[in-house]
Amino acid sequence: MDSLLVNRQASRHLRDSGHPDQLTTISGFNPNISFFPAKRVKAINERLGHSRLDQLLEQIRALVSTKIKTACAIPQSYIQRRHSLSQSHEFPDRASIQAHIAAYFEAVHPVYPFLSPDTFRQKATAEDLSHSLAADRAWAALFYAIVAIGCQNNEGGSFEVGVGEAWQYFERSLSYFPDLVFGRGSLTAVQAIFSSTVSAFQFEPLMLSEASMMAQALGYHRSNGVQETAHRRTFWVLYYLEKTSCFGTARNSVIDDSNISCAIPDVLESAFGDYDWFFCFIKYGRLVSKVHQSLFNVSAVSQPLQTYNATVNSLRSELETWRLAIPSRFRPGEVPKPRLLREPLALKIALLTHYLYFHALLTLSWTILHVGTARVAASQQDVLKRELLRTARSVLELTAFIEVAPSAPVWILAVLPLSALMILFDLVVHNPTHAETGLSLALLDMAGGHFSRIEYASKGALPGSLVAEFAHLARQYVSDVRNGKTKTGSETIRAQRRVENTATAPVITEDATLESTAALRVPVSNPSMDADRPRKTELDPTAPVQPWSPASFDPIFFPLLDDPSYALNDVQWLGIDVMGLFDQLY
Repeated sequence: MDSLLVNRQASRHLRDSGHPDQLTTISGFNPNISFFPAKRVKAINERLGHSRLDQLLEQIRALVSTKIKTACAIPQSYIQRRHSLSQSHEFPDRASIQAHIAAYFEAVHPVYPFLSPDTFRQKATAEDLSHSLAADRAWAALFYAIVAIGCQNNEGGSFEVGVGEAWQYFERSLSYFPDLVFGRGSLTAVQAIFSSTVSAFQFEPLMLSEASMMAQALGYHRSNGVQETAHRRTFWVLYYLEKTSCFGTARNSVIDDSNISCAIPDVLESAFGDYDWFFCFIKYGRLVSKVHQSLFNVSAVSQPLQTYNATVNSLRSELETWRLAIPSRFRPGEVPKPRLLREPLALKIALLTHYLYFHALLTLSWTILHVGTARVAASQQDVLKRELLRTARSVLELTAFIEVAPSAPVWILAVLPLSALMILFDLVVHNPTHAETGLSLALLDMAGGHFSRIEYASKGALPGSLVAEFAHLARQYVSDVRNGKTKTGSETIRAQRRVENTATAPVITEDATLESTAALRVPVSNPSMDADRPRKTELDPTAPVQPWSPASFDPIFFPLLDDPSYALNDVQWLGIDVMGLFDQLY
């Protein structure tokens, strides 16, 4: 902002030039969830020797467009029905309501412990429940949101928007949303707004932003009074939900970390033996908040690559410290052992912990490979490439532990596995003869099975088998290459090996110019400005190689890095996100 104010002419040049320093060249947090750009698709098609990838992407694009249009076309009858929801609070079957509430406190509360269980249960079982719901809109919104979430975890949910018993309760809760947003604000209102996000992934950004702004307006980020335990619980659960949501969706957080003085409470419900999940998740929220602020804004992208890479290394070190502080049976990077996770929800918490870690690690590895490669030594680039491969594979290995159900978080059910599948597909197609390609193909098949399970469980509402087609394309291509059936593939591989031998990494010379033919379109700083800085940044040599997969010393060909024809400024999306397959946009 300061630069724009100082030099308006320079800002106009930045706007019009399409310079690679612009933020649009950053791949984002889940880099391969969006479609490959046209030039990239063409290059992959040349390897495959056919255009079936184009056909698959066109099918996905058409399906996503249809689903988005359908979601945007809200019938008038639906709107009228929602307006009438708050008129009646009669419950013919109180037992089922109490069963849903019990399911909430058993399956969800230990993970997101923002409520006082005794207080809520007492109010929810009172004889005058109907009267209290009619008299207090914030309480009614919270009550129906909790019942909806409990119903979803009590086999009353659905993969389709607006369908199922849980959605009926959620619609009741949602009908109060305008009153809560434009009302005076209260603890119950804050809880009601953001608790709805667990019921409907597509409302998450809106709900979390509104709840965060209301909580800060009420001063909960500074709540330290004796009677303010509920405020502190609510704020800190909201903090880590909002921070992780922003990290996953590339939105800016509305919570200012530098203005928080609220003490972190002890929450016994979220302690799993020696693992304090509540405190650990808050630390993760702070870490990804720093990643967002340090790497993914215009000011960060404008930094010299030396500084940028140093920041990435520091954040990688923090992430590793966070990982090592977790007890071994829950620790990411170590294969989960169900026999050691016998407490209720322990396996669910272990899976969530693993995926949080892998999400951050994929982001940091991808970032330094795509943004800072001109300042990273070739040997360290190879470490990063192997790490990216192993991390993507680890994400897919864990799909065997995912419960395919409407209550499963969408980013665990589909977002992260889809991102890992796309990364692995790309690497397999570019490395068909690599020593570990056979294992990667097996994992692609496993991932295809996972997405087919999603389609089966949703009765076709979520077309997961369409995503599984990527695994079929990769396996057929590798088979053709190994059997000598694809001339195009063989020629491409020979050309690839020539590139690997002659231009595996750019080298920074003393006058800070690119010396090799691997001319990645990465800006090189002015020598006069960089005289006092080192010419090259090494990754932290003490950073451990992930221990759960054997390291392979067979070189990995990495698109955008090992071949000059893949340019950084080609990493631009086609405008439709594959996640539209799994998420109806509000």
